[in-house]
Amino acid sequence: MKNLSRLGDFYVLLILLICFSPYCAWAEDTAGADKNVFDLGEVVVSGQAETITRVSTVETVDLEQIELTNSQNISQALSGLPGVTLSNGGRKAESSINVRGFGSRYVPIFYDGIPLYIPNDGYVDAGNLTTDNISRIDLSKGVSSVLYGFNTMGGVINIVSQKPQEKLEGSYGVEVTDNSDVKGNFNIGSSQDKFYFTLGGGFTNSNGWDVSDDFDANQYEDGDTRENSDLDDWNVAAKLGWTPAQGHEYAIGFNTIEKEKGLPPTADPDTSARRVKYWRFTDWDKETIYFIGNTELTDQLSVKTRVFYDTYYNALEDYSDNTYSNARWHSTYDDHSYGGSLVARVDYIPKNTLSCSFHYKKDVHEEQDDIGDPWENYEQEMVSFGIEDDIKLTDNLAFVLGSSYDIQNPQKANDGVNNGFVRESKSAFNPQAGVLLTVLEDLDMHFSLGKKSRWPTLQELYTDGLDNDRIANPDLAEEVATNYELGFEKPLPKNNRIGLTFFYSKVEDLIQDEIVGTDPVSGDDIEQYQNIDESSFKGLEFTFTSYMIADNDFQLHYTYLDAKNESDGADNDHLEGISEHKLYLSDLYRFNDRFSVFGSAEYNSKRYDEDANYDEVELDGFWVVNFKTMVRLDQSFVFEIGVKNLFDENYEMEVGYPRQGRSFFIGFKGEF
Repeated sequence: MKNLSRLGDFYVLLILLICFSPYCAWAEDTAGADKNVFDLGEVVVSGQAETITRVSTVETVDLEQIELTNSQNISQALSGLPGVTLSNGGRKAESSINVRGFGSRYVPIFYDGIPLYIPNDGYVDAGNLTTDNISRIDLSKGVSSVLYGFNTMGGVINIVSQKPQEKLEGSYGVEVTDNSDVKGNFNIGSSQDKFYFTLGGGFTNSNGWDVSDDFDANQYEDGDTRENSDLDDWNVAAKLGWTPAQGHEYAIGFNTIEKEKGLPPTADPDTSARRVKYWRFTDWDKETIYFIGNTELTDQLSVKTRVFYDTYYNALEDYSDNTYSNARWHSTYDDHSYGGSLVARVDYIPKNTLSCSFHYKKDVHEEQDDIGDPWENYEQEMVSFGIEDDIKLTDNLAFVLGSSYDIQNPQKANDGVNNGFVRESKSAFNPQAGVLLTVLEDLDMHFSLGKKSRWPTLQELYTDGLDNDRIANPDLAEEVATNYELGFEKPLPKNNRIGLTFFYSKVEDLIQDEIVGTDPVSGDDIEQYQNIDESSFKGLEFTFTSYMIADNDFQLHYTYLDAKNESDGADNDHLEGISEHKLYLSDLYRFNDRFSVFGSAEYNSKRYDEDANYDEVELDGFWVVNFKTMVRLDQSFVFEIGVKNLFDENYEMEVGYPRQGRSFFIGFKGEF
């Protein structure tokens, strides 16, 4: 049986951890929902504070939930939310977050309001962003606030870092798997009279993860440990803050991530050998430095400022075979972005808050296809002007009106030899509105609609592909979506709560890969990013939470999503990587002050994907069940033991890329 030879070491380590556990410090309460939240990192304030977070859907995953689900990265932390599905795999082994049908390019990721998405392709792999040293994650769906700026067509993910509350505080954690993977993290902080600081980091060392026992070995994957799935990474985050007076707060932050990882090749036995890629990221590095300040000029006027500089460097090597010893080429990306934003809020009119925003971002992508080749250079600017009015007429009725004027200005397209065509700048106007109404004392009803757009990325405009299998298309138009949402939320007797949300999005000029020819030498298809006519996403989200049973927290989420390609002449109406049905259940039960258990189960229905031969394939639906036990040995220590993918489900989210099978883990977490 898989892992049998490793179980001995696993249980030896388990015994050692238990023996030494009394010497580890642990605070009784792991985390509260709002504990140590860095308020400056928020763009909008959820809950009762800002109407925009209530006329559309804003989900929050706090530190307690992150630790409860043992989520090691952002994609894992968000996977249990309604409307969210993941895609993992592909040639670059990336984790893509899909929100109501919109992929990662349409739902940008921010850190304390600072954009993290990469200049070239417009998104950042959420699987590479760890949950170390963060306080919570906010996911805005549909009609998100215009104060986030441009390219928020399908929503926004904002990661909010931690802020210390005590003179000295900290946390730490270690997790070890039966596959000898080790993950650790720490955080230390201090809050003094007018200053505070945090310093934290984490690391992961993995020799690779195991596929399910039900996986059928083939010429590309022999089973057991997934081919080329090893990972080494570390990250550090630091922040220094200053609060010179009431209403004034300023902070400088720094984040760095460094990784080396293998990219598992396809395990699809029907793939022709010449299409199999043997790739490794010898470097995947990202650094961000930023400043955030909030200044209350008067009791009714405040200004929040953000300035950032963000870099991304990676080196991708292609090998001739699965020995990974003979590199055929070494591709390098060396990107950076810089910019900032201003958000002014005015409360002079009673029951009215008017916010105005300005965003600027300069993207620079530099690329070298192989060592010794000329460097390519691509640049663009993006600007957004926004206005949002929050009108609370009564305790039971509120409106929000907003709009943004967004500009994309491509500036340079040099392929290393020649300067290519650069189109003139383009602009888009995106209005939106919403209403919140409370009836029958506690039934909240909301409705919102708005126009959102996304500019084509530098990759979509200019790329020729790693194998010169694409044709650039600098005339691409922006994608445009009209989003609608109608929702209801109501508390029920005996400490239960129910929610129901209907959503509909109509997308025009959707950008997708299209086959436009064939290479006369290799016979491979030649592709180009093009604007197809339109697509639609419609469905519903149902949520039920219950605290009816004492010491028991239960959640149930169901999502129905009908996603269609409605373009004229399309071969079919399928959109890739999207499940029609998703069900998520979780339950936390506390037997007493020392012993508790947590379990979760997630079902995704079938989805469609394109294989390496460009044929459409239907992937089976799947269940993933996780379970763990938490033991508080005394007031100073809590220990965990659990299993992920309990029933060893053999499943794929993308063709040829099986996911991890059953995995056991042990660990502990502490605070001081």
